[in-house]
Amino acid sequence: MQKAEPRSHWDVETDVVVVGYGFAGGVAAVAAHDRGAQVLVLEKMPYPGGISMLSAGSAVITDDAEQAFQYLQRTNAGTTPDPVLRAFAQEMVGLPACVEELAAVSHAQVEVQHGRGGPYPFPGTRSLGYVRIAAVPEFTAFPWGQGLRGGARLYKVVADNVSVRGVRVWLDTAAEELLCAPDGTVVGLKARQQGRAVAIRARRGVVLACGGFEHSEALKRQYFPAQPVYGVAALGNMGDGILMAQKAGAALWHMWHYHGSYGFKFPDFPTAFRTAVIGPRATGQPVPWIAVNKLGKRFMDEFPIYLQDTGARPMEHYDTRIQDFPAIPAYLLFDEAGRRMGPIGLGASNEPQYIYEWSQDNLREVQRGWIACADTWEQLAHQGGLSPTMVQQAVARWNSQCLAGGDPDFGRLPETMMPLQEPPYYAVQIWPVVSNTQGGPVHDERQRILDSFGQPIPRLYSAGELGSIFGHLYLGGGNIAECFIGGRIAGAGAAQEEPG
Repeated sequence: MQKAEPRSHWDVETDVVVVGYGFAGGVAAVAAHDRGAQVLVLEKMPYPGGISMLSAGSAVITDDAEQAFQYLQRTNAGTTPDPVLRAFAQEMVGLPACVEELAAVSHAQVEVQHGRGGPYPFPGTRSLGYVRIAAVPEFTAFPWGQGLRGGARLYKVVADNVSVRGVRVWLDTAAEELLCAPDGTVVGLKARQQGRAVAIRARRGVVLACGGFEHSEALKRQYFPAQPVYGVAALGNMGDGILMAQKAGAALWHMWHYHGSYGFKFPDFPTAFRTAVIGPRATGQPVPWIAVNKLGKRFMDEFPIYLQDTGARPMEHYDTRIQDFPAIPAYLLFDEAGRRMGPIGLGASNEPQYIYEWSQDNLREVQRGWIACADTWEQLAHQGGLSPTMVQQAVARWNSQCLAGGDPDFGRLPETMMPLQEPPYYAVQIWPVVSNTQGGPVHDERQRILDSFGQPIPRLYSAGELGSIFGHLYLGGGNIAECFIGGRIAGAGAAQEEPG
């Protein structure tokens, strides 16, 4: 680890440095400020908000901490210690009040839904609900971002709270390395601002809230079973916080786990597109496509319980007989009736130059060559380099299953099934895509980052998706709840450290 520079070489001094300015970083900054600390927030990108402002903006809550704890135990399957889960469950009870307090600054309307349940039927599911910002006066969206409106509204509330407190925020400033005393205590960090190195002293602590590694090809190759996996948004998420924490001695957890599905990747854009099917599966929601692998064979339930979380997992199979991933890439097949149902893709970007509005009828994407079109399945298969026989067999079997009202091959729900029988026919390549990663440095129930022996690294905290608690199956709204719960705990903890 880097030995701290003498005090005379500090360019800036403050009590608490928060790295990253999404939900977690903003909430941590507010919590630290409200406990009397002087705070400096560093954001690597020219625009704030990260993945947070592109999200659905609903945070999971509970009215029964014990029931929520039982759910969290099952959804994590032993990958996260009980004290961490129990503390999180307890904080979920008070989360609506926290959001209400923050929303007052923006005069925003808060909506609380109790008893909606989690995506999976685990014990405790009926205790779960959600809190979100329903409206912010005179606000629709940030001009530099494109995503789900709920995340933008919630981020507006967080940003307003940071602004009204006068917290310093440095954009275009990338944290590069933690600075530690000889005993391992974190005393500051090195950052780079407009090409200039800056040494920043943190008298009380550092909170790492700088997201995951959605766009680090090196980290994804090491930890993800599937290759390649394309990032949906936040080009700046390169695992910086993970690498900095590792150098300071941090242990890692949940590095394989990511919130991801199948989606689209085209050479014109550096980020991938999600499908337009988002959130946990809704009863009675039809999906107009099937997925076939590179051989033209159907291989998965295209609409599992939580498509955006586990939709990529069937693509991870590696076949040693062919020394390849048979389903990377794979192909979505749909017909004219499916094309008319609405956009199949969804854009998300927090950089204005990459904003793209998918057409309502999908025809613009056909014209761009993203979606192939043909009058027969045989012609379509030839366009994609697939076996015409296999494609025709897959479609024929699917249509017969739709007629029979069931999918004995992969168990897709009958109400989600649509036959593929109206020409012309369409195909589009799909790849594993990651909306956000879950892995990062291990933390305890106080958000203190731990070393390989389970000991806290002094004055170092984390919040948000940087070392998320979710290590097996994701709980919808869980990462956003982590940003607020973890951000509050980390910011308060850092502010209450004795100044050094």
